[in-house]
Amino acid sequence: MMNSINSAEYVELKRSIYREYSLSYDEDRQRFVSPEALLQRIRWALEPVEPGHNLLDLGFGSGELLLEAHQQTGWTGVLAGLDLPLEMLSLARVRAGNVVSLMQGNSIDGLPFIDGIFNLVTSLNLLQELPAKAIPSLLEQVHRVLRPGGCFRAVIPCMADRSPASQEFQELAQKRGAMRFWWPEELEALLTNVPGFTHNEVRVAA
Repeated sequence: MMNSINSAEYVELKRSIYREYSLSYDEDRQRFVSPEALLQRIRWALEPVEPGHNLLDLGFGSGELLLEAHQQTGWTGVLAGLDLPLEMLSLARVRAGNVVSLMQGNSIDGLPFIDGIFNLVTSLNLLQELPAKAIPSLLEQVHRVLRPGGCFRAVIPCMADRSPASQEFQELAQKRGAMRFWWPEELEALLTNVPGFTHNEVRVAA
């Protein structure tokens, strides 16, 4: 289960999944979220960003959020991304070219950036893939790399209700070790008492 998986196991699991997933990344993702809904989530995540701001996107996927940020800011600040699978790094580099700085790395082993460099850290559809025990330390790392007054915005798929079907789906996902779909109250407990952050808000949206 994702609660007990260690870092090495997590790395190998994610690499094995994305070797295949990256080949049809956009097509598979559209089965779960439409391009319009994805753009809406990206724009929500980027609401705090302004020209000259430095941005870090954790789990950048194929790079859509960073490209949208580039259009909003005119690339007057640092636009950086960190993701684990080399396949996604290659895909994002094809799309983004030289307009963003992309790095391959495991976010649960620490963020390879100096303190207080970013105005905004974003994450779309990453936290549910992480071992649960790794999330508090990752959030501490996010706080470390943020500037005073900086912001962390994350989109995290979760279970909307406790129906028998959703219970079964969550159990199956955890048994496969692929990801953890949190219940809304679990997310709220996890994210509203993070040391260092002065304003915490969890929204549940369709």
